[in-house]
Amino acid sequence: MKNIKIGYWPNSKSLDAPGDRRRFIFYLENRNIDFEIFNPGKIYDLVYLSQTADISQINEIKKTGAKIFYDNINSYSSEKLSMRSVFRGLGKYFSSSSKYLLLNYNKFLNEKVLPEVDAVICASEEQALIARKFSSSVFSIPDHAHNEAVRVKENYSSKKVINIGWEGLGSNVYQLNTLKNVFAKFSRDYEFNLHVISDRYSYKYMNRFIKTDSERILKGLCDNLIFHDWDKETYSSILTSCDFAIIPINLKSRMASAKPENKLINLWKMGLPVIASNTKSYKRVMENCSLDFVAHSDDEWLKCLKMLSQDHVLRKDIGLKVYNYATKNYGTSAVIEEWDNMFNFFFK
Repeated sequence: MKNIKIGYWPNSKSLDAPGDRRRFIFYLENRNIDFEIFNPGKIYDLVYLSQTADISQINEIKKTGAKIFYDNINSYSSEKLSMRSVFRGLGKYFSSSSKYLLLNYNKFLNEKVLPEVDAVICASEEQALIARKFSSSVFSIPDHAHNEAVRVKENYSSKKVINIGWEGLGSNVYQLNTLKNVFAKFSRDYEFNLHVISDRYSYKYMNRFIKTDSERILKGLCDNLIFHDWDKETYSSILTSCDFAIIPINLKSRMASAKPENKLINLWKMGLPVIASNTKSYKRVMENCSLDFVAHSDDEWLKCLKMLSQDHVLRKDIGLKVYNYATKNYGTSAVIEEWDNMFNFFFK
């Protein structure tokens, strides 16, 4: 690995996007492997395409003779043809993110890119299962927090006011609105604060079109919402000051429902009890940890919220359990081993 020339097509110029920092960059820096930002005028032994790479250039890259790895972590393969998927191809072309016009972006990804690249890297077993319909070389490797100040919760004692945490990209803040009715009912019996840690502003499409205000999106969700700007030095300390965390997902969305377990595992590594929507990945991981804090309906959400709010001993027991599970199965060594296994398969 140390002798091969790697060109990396990043998610962000700064390499600080979660899709860079928590994935390929995490591995390269931990293994002290040299790389450079992909330059189409150069020849590489390996070209690693992040999720935001221009897949319309796949034929040109393949002709260079390089091995090609593709980070298939946004569940586009799960999405049916829609206005959003059509706009994705058009938007990338007219914004100069794609060299060639792809009228059906998802179809091109599934039928041209995934079968052609040497390795498809997913972030969950569910994503990998779908990717294997199009590729025989699929690997599932989870995220791992890198260059972030991650804290571990120590105090689970009860307080008069329950503090609930949510953390994520600004583009996903809208998911919290699925709990509007739940919070209205919950507030009748419990005094609580909802801490939202995210980007103050984001873009609805392709990280550049239709600027949105995160606080405005959540207006009316609940009366006691406290917004925090996401920062890698402080987000974990805010979360671990909360009693527990939540991950609501709009289950009507195929894309959202296909999300991997990365967010859940990251919260578990902090010793946080978590209530999550009943997606396939969250349900699988909860079952593996012998827990049942996935919710499908408003009633199930309300039941889980009340259980964790009224029992600090339960919160502590769960917190210790999930911390041990996450660090054992998704810790630094375990994740690096997954990367090693994949690279050793191609570069022995």
